[in-house]
Amino acid sequence: MKKFTRVICISFFLTATLALGQVNFRAGFEEADPIPKDAENGFDEKLTIHQAFLEKAVAEQDTLRQLYGILYLATDYILQQDYAGAARYILEAERLAIDSKKPGWHGWIVHRKGVIDSRMKQREEALQNFLAAISLCREGGDSLCVAESLEQVSISYGYLNDFENASRYHKLAMPLIEEYGGEAQLGAALNNYGIIHSLQGRPAEAIPYFERSISIYQKLSKIKEMAKGMNNLADAHRNLQQYDRALEILKECMEINHSNRIYENLISNYANMNAIYDSLGDYQSANTFIHKYYGIRDSLRGAETQRKIAELEIKYGSQQKEIALAKSKSALESSRQSMERLMTFIFIGLIIFSALVWKWWVDKQNNKKEIVQNQQHLKTLTTILLEKNRLLAKYEKEQAGMATKQVGPTEEDMVESNLYSRNILTDADWASFKIYFENAHPGLLNRLRSAFSSLTDAEERLFLLIKLNLTTKEIASILGIAPSSVKKTRNRLRKRLEIEEDTHLEEFVKTF
Repeated sequence: MKKFTRVICISFFLTATLALGQVNFRAGFEEADPIPKDAENGFDEKLTIHQAFLEKAVAEQDTLRQLYGILYLATDYILQQDYAGAARYILEAERLAIDSKKPGWHGWIVHRKGVIDSRMKQREEALQNFLAAISLCREGGDSLCVAESLEQVSISYGYLNDFENASRYHKLAMPLIEEYGGEAQLGAALNNYGIIHSLQGRPAEAIPYFERSISIYQKLSKIKEMAKGMNNLADAHRNLQQYDRALEILKECMEINHSNRIYENLISNYANMNAIYDSLGDYQSANTFIHKYYGIRDSLRGAETQRKIAELEIKYGSQQKEIALAKSKSALESSRQSMERLMTFIFIGLIIFSALVWKWWVDKQNNKKEIVQNQQHLKTLTTILLEKNRLLAKYEKEQAGMATKQVGPTEEDMVESNLYSRNILTDADWASFKIYFENAHPGLLNRLRSAFSSLTDAEERLFLLIKLNLTTKEIASILGIAPSSVKKTRNRLRKRLEIEEDTHLEEFVKTF
């Protein structure tokens, strides 16, 4: 009853708000961005450009553009999946917005807080932030912000399995999105409503929403969003057992994600492909995609993962025996053919072999170039982690110095301190690091785990960082621990690796 009353009240106040003057924070934010939407700048380059934008705004004492600059930096980190880094800028932006006494500005920032919570799958926290954003944006006269927040409340309720409220808030959001939003906002709303139908077990009703959303994103050249919608569409067809159509969509989707390096989308693609092939009894293909899925997720050590892979490999092994028997019969029949036909096959085989050798040589050369590039990416990422942690340590030191001058720390200081102290090395940092490392040193992680299955997570991390020739001090900085702790872990690692006393740990790791 309370939820229903809240919806009615929001609807009433929204109607009243529309009669007032309108503002549009998003429009100004997107227009002022010094980096064009279709630009392909790297992460570091984006940070440099947006930091320069912020410094100029500070020098000109332009509060609104300062807010834009801080949010540009937060968005850069969100796209990098570094949510701890993004949260730091969001907190800074929220203080600035509160001081400005502009509820519309504050509402948009609270909306972004909800986005981070949603990305981290903290559904209840996201819901509360989006509800708060509705009230602030309404007070500030920003109907687009209200519309987007209503729409996010809808999908949040959907993920919480409260489909009644999910539908109510979607109906409140759509008129505002259609009146005050653009096609991008409409595409997101349609995709999310399709997800709600899928969560309810109604894939057939979800398909038209996904198709319309994909069409909008394609027209806008929003590749990442379009690919997500395609994966959702394929999932709906899979749930309807329309496997051919689902595979057709997924193959196109994976090609788009590969060519545009949208790796996070591939996780969902691989999961869908595995489920389809498993349902079709094609266990070889299912086995391939479950390996790819867990490879990206770095969950191959999980017991459930190993069980599932083992089951697929047993099924695949049975099929391979049948295939081998069929090949034997085929070979016996072929041996009875005439010498002329045999010579023809040999000639064709030589041509194919020559082509394969040539392809192998070209691929080998390309792989060498790719490994060198990946090693450079890994070196760059390691440098970024060191610099990030150096800045965090400097920030904490400054905060500690400020705290000694006060009677006692405020609750806000304690919250902020906790935020930074526990995010020296985030899960996103480590996931990105291991992807780059595996690309730079193919197969090393699997060889290490096979040879030394008893290694702990901490010992494995230390092994990889030593492999990069990092010093004890640098390793301690990246891991957010004391150098003495690194030394203790080194001793444990030596014992795990059963290294002889006259052999240096670095030498062993380097030659492994």
